Amino acid sequence: MEKDKKIVHAFNYELGKIFNVLDGLPATSQKYTWLCTICKKPLFYNQDSDSFLHKGNRNFCFEPETIEHKTMKVYCYVMFPKFNPVSLKKLEYKIGDQIADVYFELTNGKKVAIECQNSQISKRKLIERTKNYTHKGIYVLWIFNGYGTCVSHKKHPQNTDEVGVLGLEKRVHSLYGGRVYYMNVSGKKIIDSPYILHYSPYFEHKNSKFNYLGYDKYYQDKRSATLGRLPNYKILCIENKGYKLARFTDKHLSILCSEHINRCIKQICQNNLLNGKTIYDSIEIPLNLIISRVKARYGLYLPHLLLKKSKTIKKLNLEKFFDENYNIKYKITVQISDYL
Repeated sequence: MEKDKKIVHAFNYELGKIFNVLDGLPATSQKYTWLCTICKKPLFYNQDSDSFLHKGNRNFCFEPETIEHKTMKVYCYVMFPKFNPVSLKKLEYKIGDQIADVYFELTNGKKVAIECQNSQISKRKLIERTKNYTHKGIYVLWIFNGYGTCVSHKKHPQNTDEVGVLGLEKRVHSLYGGRVYYMNVSGKKIIDSPYILHYSPYFEHKNSKFNYLGYDKYYQDKRSATLGRLPNYKILCIENKGYKLARFTDKHLSILCSEHINRCIKQICQNNLLNGKTIYDSIEIPLNLIISRVKARYGLYLPHLLLKKSKTIKKLNLEKFFDENYNIKYKITVQISDYL
């Protein structure tokens, strides 16, 4: 690990605020407890270098706080109270052995910490911090910089296939019920305000002729990203898998996609009635026909997954068939009466 760059600011535990050596430190600074604003480990003030160093001369940080991290914090600090009734708000707020990037207390008594992540963090450390907040009765919201070093590939507020994701992003996706919150920041400039990405398994079809097995190759480190809908910044406090989590009030993307698919199937059933079918008949519908009607909004992979596995889409059967070029395709059988 590289040596720490010169650290000129630190959190004063006793006084509860951040000091910068350029602005001056309190008298008898050596008697105070100083904490690193990045790794939260103890620091001490070195008069010779006029900077803070980690105790034991150990290196815990890859880098000092970045401009991007500061920009994310200030944005959340300013914007979130505009959509939530707040009785208290703090930047770099000391809570026991943790320092929350942004801290709010809502008028309903709920306590919310926002962690703005720009630099690399391990999955273990993220879960540890989330667990510590939970034990303190605080709901935590994680927001990642899609342009930062905390992600493997740059993220964008758009549908994208074959996206690289880290185990950290997968874990957060699971914690928040199928969503990850990002914002894109470069320097002091906010490129994209907070947005949501939903990840679906990414695969490639085996397109060889006479493919009797219908084999699809799935990738562990790649996903298909679908852009969610963020109506506003109103916070919803939930509990999931034993953790206290804060998230936005967005509707789950798979629910929206399932609703759209069901509307498409209903329309197909109605067209079959006009062509002589009865409500007691069942019909076969190629998956490609349904996906073509929702692909512009939800892409290929999320609808494909839902059509095969979701119980909210009523189907009598799912089977493979060969097209005229001997390629494997899928079709579902539905009862017309289920969609009328």
